[in-house]
Amino acid sequence: MKLDFVRGHMGGNLIILLRGDQVPLGQELETAVKLMGPNYLYAHEAGILYPAGQPGQIEVKIAEPTVPCFISACGGFTQVLGAALVETPFGDLFGLDRGASPIEVLLHTDCGPTMISIEHDSGKAKRIKTGMECFVEECYERGVNKMSINNLEVLRAGKFLVINADRFRQILPEADFNGWNAKTRRAMVDIQDQFMKMTGEVEPNVAVYDWHPEHSGNLRVVFPHYVRDDYFEPSCGTGSVALGLAVLAAGELETGKLSNNDWHVLELESGGGNELGGPEITRLEMKISDNKAKSAVFSHSRVEITSVGEARF
Repeated sequence: MKLDFVRGHMGGNLIILLRGDQVPLGQELETAVKLMGPNYLYAHEAGILYPAGQPGQIEVKIAEPTVPCFISACGGFTQVLGAALVETPFGDLFGLDRGASPIEVLLHTDCGPTMISIEHDSGKAKRIKTGMECFVEECYERGVNKMSINNLEVLRAGKFLVINADRFRQILPEADFNGWNAKTRRAMVDIQDQFMKMTGEVEPNVAVYDWHPEHSGNLRVVFPHYVRDDYFEPSCGTGSVALGLAVLAAGELETGKLSNNDWHVLELESGGGNELGGPEITRLEMKISDNKAKSAVFSHSRVEITSVGEARF
């Protein structure tokens, strides 16, 4: 089998893109998971792309390897896709108006319609903005609330377990969210297992944050989705949105002066490795009314295409 691919990353969140017309029918998930493995392209998620029948619209299926399964949304995928549509031949497959600035693309995902806006110059993507309204709705439908697990107050934001690192350290003072020592890992695995049992969630999704930025952001975050298999994402688009909803619900954002037409901007330090925080910035904008986010848009400061080629297996 020969498959054209594009590989890229959003702050260390590794993504591969595949052409749906080349993937064997009925073997989409199996094929994507195999290509994400360490013996092939290695990635955190894979996006399979299909023409939607209209210019500028793309049908997508997004796969992740831990369960494995198709997932409803992936912010890193949308960012890498935005760059690929401008910088690689994949952009010729979907009838895009490359002369437009920004280029607007409508994605049909399992979550719902998702709009990306691609600012570009001289054949390079400069800033990709992803509208995450459908994921916001999905989170609220599943639940956004405080929980107590093993005497630790945590937050649920849809399928995400969200943990304040300072609260975690109160329970386990030797917790290390940079080196991830054995005690930290064991405690995290136990908390996640309890969370998934209590909520019925089957996908492992975790965000750990604190309010001690080291660069230019408002807070720091890392996404240790599946510690028992050393599966970390340095950056995560859906996780960033879930984190925004969680800290809003926890009363950690100062939103008292916002009118119904105001957007709250939150900058998250992420990327670069498994450590809490990072040199890159995820910019999250949430439209807030009645202490709930009505919509959200995010972008990331570092999105790169790293390889374009043909996979054979």
